[in-house]
Amino acid sequence: MTIKTLKARILRVLRSSLPAPAPSASPPLSPTKPGGAVVLAADVLSDDAFFLDAHETPTKINLPAGPIDDDWELVDQQDGDDQDSLASAPAPAPAPDLDDLLREFPARCPPGGEKAVVLYTTTLRGIRKTFEDCNEVRALLENLAAAFQERDVSMDRGLRQQLWAATGEKAVPPRLFVHGRDIGGAAQVLALHEDGRLISLLQLSSHTPTSTAASSSTKKGKCAACGGLRFVVCGECDGSRKVFDGEHGGVRCRGCNENGLVMCTLCSYPS
Repeated sequence: MTIKTLKARILRVLRSSLPAPAPSASPPLSPTKPGGAVVLAADVLSDDAFFLDAHETPTKINLPAGPIDDDWELVDQQDGDDQDSLASAPAPAPAPDLDDLLREFPARCPPGGEKAVVLYTTTLRGIRKTFEDCNEVRALLENLAAAFQERDVSMDRGLRQQLWAATGEKAVPPRLFVHGRDIGGAAQVLALHEDGRLISLLQLSSHTPTSTAASSSTKKGKCAACGGLRFVVCGECDGSRKVFDGEHGGVRCRGCNENGLVMCTLCSYPS
């Protein structure tokens, strides 16, 4: 048997073992022609077949018939959701009113203190504790940039009478009044400052017209006439507390206090 005869038999056996191809309506496309496509069986794609289980089928996704042309609908819907969330958010708490904050303090108003912050102090060093308390409260109000009227009882006896009349007792300075309310002495003022409530009282009271005018004058610095002491020497008696007339001679000056001083006309307290 020749080699050619053996090769022919092997080819016939191989052809007989292959399955017959399924009849197709159209002839297969040639891969050599332009525009042709090669149709491969599903089992040929062995690499892709491992992604799917033999017992499962891929999930079918239903896509809309046509694409979404109007993208503004999504934007408008998102804006509407934002407005709904803002509308549902809780409203901020209203700012506290000055009258509500002052309601817990007793109503004791010194002269001219209905719409102002008034601090009674003393510059007399006779009692060290009282002097240091006055300096501490005064420095606290100045550091808080509060517009206040300082009334030194050691410079005028009438101011001490004002303090006693307002409190109904022989109160010792320092004493703070805010819009006709008695805040208290040094211990009460410092306690309010530690709680963070004093700054609220002073900030709300600074929006009133009287306090605003006092604040604008305070920012300019010390008074050029009195140097911040609030008192000047009486111009009628030159501080001697006596004036002379032709009939009675020397009489007591009625324009100054017991120290021969008068309140400064540029930064005087309201009467």
